[in-house]
Amino acid sequence: MVDASSGPAVVPSATVTATVLDAARRNAVRHPGRPALIGSGRQVGFSRFAVVVPAAAAGMARHGVRMGDVVAVHLADPCDAALAVHAAAAAGAVPAPLPAHASAIELARLMNECEARFLLTGSGEEAVLALTATERTYIRQVFAFGDLPGATPFARLVDDREGPDPASLAAGLDPLRDAALRLCDPPEELTHADRLADLYRLGAAAGIADGDVVACCPEECTPPTWFGLMDLCLTQGATFAGVPDRDLLSLLAAIETHRADLAVVTPTKLRALAFRPEPLATGREVRLLVTGAADPDVVRTCRARLGWTVTFLV
Repeated sequence: MVDASSGPAVVPSATVTATVLDAARRNAVRHPGRPALIGSGRQVGFSRFAVVVPAAAAGMARHGVRMGDVVAVHLADPCDAALAVHAAAAAGAVPAPLPAHASAIELARLMNECEARFLLTGSGEEAVLALTATERTYIRQVFAFGDLPGATPFARLVDDREGPDPASLAAGLDPLRDAALRLCDPPEELTHADRLADLYRLGAAAGIADGDVVACCPEECTPPTWFGLMDLCLTQGATFAGVPDRDLLSLLAAIETHRADLAVVTPTKLRALAFRPEPLATGREVRLLVTGAADPDVVRTCRARLGWTVTFLV
C-alpha cells in the first residue's frame, strides 16, 4: 500500500492500476465487509473492485479496445468512475474524464479533442446526452453502466468469459512514458509515473488512514485529485463516499450518513461552513481537505466554531 510517510516515491515499475489492484486485494482480505467506494444507492467493496476491473478490461479488449486507445469517461458516480478508469487502464487504454454536466456540443468537442474512440458512461438523461454527442465524434463503441439503448452494458464486459488473459493486457506499458490519464480541459496527459507521484503527494497532504471515510463531490476538485483520493482509499483501506451535489446540505448529509472523518471542500465552501448561522446537526469531528488557498481568519473561525481541523491539498 502507499505509505505517505515514507518520503519520495521510487521510480515505479508498475502501472498505477496494478498498484491500486494489488493493494485492494490485500484490503479485501483484511476488511472483507468494508466498502471501498460508496455511490448513489450502491457500494463496491475491495474484493469486488479487484475482481471487476481485470474482468472488465478483458471484456473491453474483446470488444475492440487496444493499447493506447483513448476511452472517454463520462461518469459522476464514484463506484462507476473508479471501475471505468481502472478497467480502461488495465486494458492498456488511456481514460479521459469528461465533465458530467456538460452540454452535448461541449462533450462532442472534448471527445474529439482528446481523440477518444470509446466512451464509458452511465444511464439517465446525462448518459443519453453523451450518447447523442457521439454522433459528432469518432467514437466507435459506447459502454454503459445501466440500461442505455445503443450501448454495450458494462456488466456484459464483466460477465464475458471469453477473451484475453487480463494479466497480459497492459504488460507492455511503460509507467514512465505511457499515459494513465488524459485531461481534456485544459489538455494535459499524465503518465503512470505522474499519477503515482501525485498519489504519494496527495497521501502526504490528506493523511488518509485505514478505516477513514472521505466525503467528496467530483465538482469540488480536479479529476486527478478526485481519482487520486479514490485510489488512496482503495490502497489505504479507507472508504470514499461520493457527494452527489455541490450544495452545503448535501455535504453535511453525506458526512452524517456515512460517518465521514474527512471531507473535501473548496475555499468558498469552507467559508460557508465557518459562518453558517444554523448550528450543525452532526456531532462528529471532521477534518476538512481544502482544494485551494483560504483566508486564515476563515480557518480559525471554522476551528473555533465547529472544532473541525483544516488541511490544504495544494
